[in-house]
Amino acid sequence: MGTLQSKREKRLHETSEVTDTEIEYIDSMIQLKNQHSNRVTALHQQASNILDSWLSQGNWQHANDSVYLKSLSITHIINVTDKVLLNQSQQILHIPGKDSFSVDLLKSFHATNEFLDQCHQQGGRALVHCHRGVSRSSTIVIAYLMHYNKWTVLQAYDYLLARRPEASPNLALLLQLARYEKKLTKGNDEN
Repeated sequence: MGTLQSKREKRLHETSEVTDTEIEYIDSMIQLKNQHSNRVTALHQQASNILDSWLSQGNWQHANDSVYLKSLSITHIINVTDKVLLNQSQQILHIPGKDSFSVDLLKSFHATNEFLDQCHQQGGRALVHCHRGVSRSSTIVIAYLMHYNKWTVLQAYDYLLARRPEASPNLALLLQLARYEKKLTKGNDEN
């Protein structure tokens, strides 16, 4: 077992009750990320198109640029930061949280999935963002892809990495996604 893996396992064990099976699954997600890592050259200057031009993922700058949002015809925004978006004409769902091991997004997946489902049904366009567009927003997008396409976390993460190579949820968020998959497998999309 490598030193990096040992440090990851120790950190996860310290912050939450985690099983060996969950650790193995998280390691699979990290290996998947590593397979895509050679594609990351720089963070996207533009939001990434994730689903059929109606779902995009970006960062704080994208969400605060009204001209840019208008050019993408964005009607809905999921803001996964501790900051509040001001003066926006879009419908906004704010999920407060910092990029840390203590942020719990699992409890928000049902609300974010419903928000995105409504956006899609209304023919709208959504932007999911966090500060850098790397960890928290990726977690929300992966959870939605799992819900929308009935995918495993590995399938959803692989799909996202092909469209946004810098996507990289932190270890605690990877654990939350693994646990969300268990809920979906049991037929329970509620949080």
